Amino acid sequence: MASLSRTTGALAATAPAQPVRRRRLATVLALTAAAGVALAGSLVGVSPANAADGDGWVRVGHLSPDTKAVDVTLTSLKGGQVVMDLDDVTYGQVSPYQALAAGTYVVSMTAADAPTAAKPVITSNITVDSGQPITAVAYGPNDDLKTQVFKDDLTAPAEGQAKVRLVQAANVSKTVTVATSTGTTIAEDAPFGSASGYAQVAAGPWTLDLTGQKVTGTSDVDLAAGSINTLFVLDNSTGGITIVPVVDSAATAQAPVGGVQTGGGYLAEHPQKSESKGLWATVLGWFGV
Repeated sequence: MASLSRTTGALAATAPAQPVRRRRLATVLALTAAAGVALAGSLVGVSPANAADGDGWVRVGHLSPDTKAVDVTLTSLKGGQVVMDLDDVTYGQVSPYQALAAGTYVVSMTAADAPTAAKPVITSNITVDSGQPITAVAYGPNDDLKTQVFKDDLTAPAEGQAKVRLVQAANVSKTVTVATSTGTTIAEDAPFGSASGYAQVAAGPWTLDLTGQKVTGTSDVDLAAGSINTLFVLDNSTGGITIVPVVDSAATAQAPVGGVQTGGGYLAEHPQKSESKGLWATVLGWFGV
């Protein structure tokens, strides 16, 4: 059974949502930890997304280890308007939240180097509900890509606490278990492609030990008081598993604060350079040191 014990560490922070425009993910940080796992952990902006009454929020994630960079578009089913357009999204990256009107949208991922009219590698419909933040991800091996939408709960934790959940997207293990050293279970035998419920833990630095099927992993995080966090379990470059912590929301009573971009698996052996476009800056870390 995996455990969560205190130590020092860095927590992936957040980036604000910006107006829709063609954007390229900018690599602004890569950290390596003594435990052998690189962990993105720098505050790159904390401010609520601008949202009208009745809007929901969407962020998208690329969690397929052998699928190279993709361009992501989110298009309204009614009217065909492109409402989100991202360039060169690589393995392990999760976009900031985008405020969107309630309704149905089509999310498409197309190979970044493909011609304009190329067929997407995967397409799926998602439904945005008023006031509800969601995370839409593509996961699994490239020859069997799947999509999943998780509802995010941004209800604030108790004073001095942080909320945390697990998204199990590691191909190398069908299940993963994580629990605190005091016995609070975050996820027990979480199946591939699933998200656990949120658990409350004391804010502060922790060491996270994961146990899967014949694989284990360790990562350090620092959970800020009042924060809500998702721990993405991904493959690393050595055939093991690692945790990518992403802040779902900081301590705010307003709209969600966007997720931070992080990387693992494929990026460990294929680091990519990219440039900033417009006002949107992101953080990228890669794993498997």
